[in-house]
Amino acid sequence: MTVSRTLLALLALGAAAHAGAQTYTGPKVSLTYLHGFTGPDRPVMEALVKQFNDTHPNIQVRAQAQPWGTTWQQLPSLVASGRAPDVVVINEDQITGFIARGAVSPLTTAEMTAAGLNKKNFFGPLFQTADYKGQSYGIPVSSVAYAMFYNKDLMKKAGLDPNKPPRTRAEFLKAVQACTVDKSGKKSTDAGFDPKNLDTWGVSLYNNWVGARAAYAAILQNGGAMIDKNENAAFNSPQAKSAVQFVVDLVQKQHVARPNSTEEAELAAFSQGKVCFFPSGQWYLDRFEQQKMNFGVTFMPRIGGTVRDAAWGGSSHLTLPKQRPGYDANKRKAALAFMAWITQPEQNLSWTSTGSLPSQSVVAKNPKFDNAPISGIFDRLGSVYATSGFPWVGQVMGPFDQAWEAAYLGKKTVDKALNDGVAEANKQIEQARKNFK
Repeated sequence: MTVSRTLLALLALGAAAHAGAQTYTGPKVSLTYLHGFTGPDRPVMEALVKQFNDTHPNIQVRAQAQPWGTTWQQLPSLVASGRAPDVVVINEDQITGFIARGAVSPLTTAEMTAAGLNKKNFFGPLFQTADYKGQSYGIPVSSVAYAMFYNKDLMKKAGLDPNKPPRTRAEFLKAVQACTVDKSGKKSTDAGFDPKNLDTWGVSLYNNWVGARAAYAAILQNGGAMIDKNENAAFNSPQAKSAVQFVVDLVQKQHVARPNSTEEAELAAFSQGKVCFFPSGQWYLDRFEQQKMNFGVTFMPRIGGTVRDAAWGGSSHLTLPKQRPGYDANKRKAALAFMAWITQPEQNLSWTSTGSLPSQSVVAKNPKFDNAPISGIFDRLGSVYATSGFPWVGQVMGPFDQAWEAAYLGKKTVDKALNDGVAEANKQIEQARKNFK
């Protein structure tokens, strides 16, 4: 990066951070802020809240951290009794359900504009995670994504360029085949190759919910979806079946991934230099850095198809719960000012120290990330899609994860596994509909 580009990036970040910073001019108010950042990220959030309070004398935010599950249990009753916090953080797999139950209030374009909130500054799918039926209900404050780690030494040994990780299905298949070697030295494409006696293998696939996100990404990449226009499960479309079949074939036909494996086993194998590509959550970044591995990080290749780039992502959104009649309008304005401030680029950059990804492109372009391995996915952060947008995420994703496991383990064909999964999901959705407006 040149000096001029660095300076421009810093100036842009600073200018964006101060835009709309003092939007609330009403009387002094006190806000309650409920969030689930209870781990190493808690001190960072507390520092940000303190910074806001120190620079906004007419707004004082009282933050409370508690386990996410506790919030999911308490929020409906808090709203019903008129005792809801002023601001609450809700995760992507829960937010649409709370919206559909009427527990979260919509954010109008006018009030977001008045607070200095511009959804165009955020990565599109990330912001849309909290949209429902044409309205916005949340502002992204934290995010993670499914990425693909790769061992640079194994790539070199296989004759691959470690600076050019695969992006297409063809490139990916070629790479994983080259990296898969049995203990006699034969590659997966050689005559006499023994898939039951591997020395190194191309890619980690496994049978838990994280492993299922490789299949989820493949479906979206091929133009498929988890639900249809009526919000019924639809992950057994021709596009979905074709995409998942390719992933399953990596195990059962190409023999470039170990069968019947677990995330823990594949994580250990990657750490030990036994597998070249390890798709998983970006939360393993610190572990590999501490191990001083020679690794890189890239966006999930288009293994499912050529329609679009896509990977799974998780996110947390600042929301305004539904309040009792007569709620102080100044509090809502102040809450929006707080939400705008804490999601500004300067604060978002601070928040990335917790392991969260940038929520906006201006943050992703900051010089801080120039030599960071995680920046390998930054060019496609606008293609991270959370499992949200419909109220019954659990009723869809639970059966989907089970379908993936059955197909991956070879207990069912891909066709039967996905058909059975959709049938089960729709049974659960039929029951769940009774609990939603």
